[in-house]
Amino acid sequence: MAVQTIGLIGATGMTGSYVDLEILKQGHKVIGISRNPDKLGQHENYTTRSIDLTKASIPEVADALKSVDAVISAYGPHSQLGKAVGYSRAFVESTRTVLIATQAARVPYFFMVGGAGSMLVPDKPFVTAADDPRFFHAYVRDAIASEAYVDHAQKWAGEDAIHLKKAREALLAEEAGTGTPETRRLLKAVHENMFHMDGQVVDFMTGARATSMFFEGNNSIKWTYMSPPPLYRPGRRTGSYEIAVDVMPLKQAGPHNKGDAIFDGRLHGITLPGIAIAIADEVETKEKVGKHWTPYVPDIDNTLGPVYARIGD
Repeated sequence: MAVQTIGLIGATGMTGSYVDLEILKQGHKVIGISRNPDKLGQHENYTTRSIDLTKASIPEVADALKSVDAVISAYGPHSQLGKAVGYSRAFVESTRTVLIATQAARVPYFFMVGGAGSMLVPDKPFVTAADDPRFFHAYVRDAIASEAYVDHAQKWAGEDAIHLKKAREALLAEEAGTGTPETRRLLKAVHENMFHMDGQVVDFMTGARATSMFFEGNNSIKWTYMSPPPLYRPGRRTGSYEIAVDVMPLKQAGPHNKGDAIFDGRLHGITLPGIAIAIADEVETKEKVGKHWTPYVPDIDNTLGPVYARIGD
C-alpha cells in the first residue's frame, strides 16, 4: 500500500502515542500535533508541529494539516481533568476546531476518536449509553473490579482517580468477606451516584457524546467516528479485534441480566495497543467511512501496561 502522511492530533497522549507507534510500524509518515509533540521521541518518519488546541485559531490548525492524507483526532484535554464541565467544553470546542480546520485544509479523510457514551444501548431506541444510569452503574462496577483499569486510571489521572482505588479496595474486602460498614457505605455511595447520573465520568461521556453530532448526516467530508469500548485500558498488544456499529456490544447475557442489570458484567474492553491497531487498519483501508463504530476484544485480560507509549518502547 502507498505510504501515507497522517496528521495526528494529540500525538503524545494516551491514545495518540500508541497510534503514532502503530502507524510508524506500518510504514507510514506521521505529523505529530500537540503542545509538546517532541515528547514522543525521534523517528525518521515522525515530524512535529507544536500547537495548543485550547488557544490556536482554526487557520493555524488548518495550516498545520496541509498536505496530509488523513487526520486522526485523538485529543483529550488532560489539563481539565477534575473539572468535568471544563473538560467537556474543551473537548467539544477542540473537536469543532479540528473538524473545520480539516475541511479548510481539504484533507481527504477525518478519523475521530470519541467516547463510549455515544453508543446506542441495545434495548431502548435512540438512547445512548450516556443517557442511561444502568450503563454507568455497570461501568463503575466493572471498572473497579479490574486491577488493570484502576491502575491505568491512577497513572493517567493521579489524585483525581484516588476514589477508584478506594472503591476497589472496598469491593475486594466485600468479596473476601472482610467488609465493614465503611466499605459498604463507600460502595453504596458510588453506585447511587451512578444511578442518579451524578459524577465526573457522566460529564466526560456526555461531552464526548456531543461531538458525535458534528458527524451524523455530515456529507461535507469523508469521516469515521470510533468510540472506544468502556473498559479501554493499557495492556498487551492484541492483533485481533471485533467490530460493532452504532450499538454498544455486550457479552452473553446471564439469567440476572434483566431490567436495571442489563449491562452488569457484560461490558467489553480493548487495550491501548489493540485500539491503535484498529485505528491504523482503518486509516489504511477506509472501510468505515460515515460509520460510528467500536473495536473490542471479547476476552481482554488484566495485564498491566504503560499509559503512554514512546518511540523505542
